[in-house]
Amino acid sequence: MLVASWLFATPAPAQEIVSASPDITIDLGTSVITTDEDVALDNQLGIVLLENLGALPDASNVIALGVDLNGDRLIAFETTTALAGGVVARPGDVVRYDTGATYSIEFDASAEGVPAGVKTDSVSLSPVGLLLSFDTTVDLGGGLVVADEDLVDWNGSSFALAFDGSAEGVDPALDVDAAQDLGSGHLLLSFDTTGQIAGLVFDDEDVVRFDGANWSLEFDASAADPDWAAADLDAVMVPEPSMGGLLLAGASGLVWMRRSPR
Repeated sequence: MLVASWLFATPAPAQEIVSASPDITIDLGTSVITTDEDVALDNQLGIVLLENLGALPDASNVIALGVDLNGDRLIAFETTTALAGGVVARPGDVVRYDTGATYSIEFDASAEGVPAGVKTDSVSLSPVGLLLSFDTTVDLGGGLVVADEDLVDWNGSSFALAFDGSAEGVDPALDVDAAQDLGSGHLLLSFDTTGQIAGLVFDDEDVVRFDGANWSLEFDASAADPDWAAADLDAVMVPEPSMGGLLLAGASGLVWMRRSPR
């Protein structure tokens, strides 16, 4: 079950830690080879490490990432993925990876009425449960039809529209493929292609912030590391300051790697 309480902080300052996954293999440091099943933690001060998500199959592709308040990771995969403990995650499902290093299905897409073949391509905690987006237009029942630029809340039993992308100026040709609810109407979003919203130009590896009215660039990935330019950032999570230590603790056992000078 999700941790019931959820604390929201003010917008994070510059030089925050960013957890992100690319859609292809890229080198984010002297030897930090980051594949599409990896999630890289970048403190934007020259240090990168890989998230500990357990023993994921080489053929898997992480396309959504969130974190619970207790440090558990919430993950979605592009294709059907067999995990340790006999857990099989299908496209659309959200998997919980807990601090005890076990996997379980947190959100069963099929059981919740998500049509077969639809992928969950972003996941985050929200005030009511989970914030989700999908890779295509989907009818979730009850008259709720959402496009791939929209976000929905799932409270454990039903869906509700949380973010209407087109109403907020998002081109319907864009797909939200990474998102995080920061609370108080603030969202972090990344899109599948280069785009422009209200004069803000971004690439598919960038993360933008929406504060309920205005758009701004939150994380310029290719500025942090030029190798991001070749990739699409398809999963992101930026911890609030109070969670930064918890997030880094979850990556224990991995080696810190400094970027080589560019």
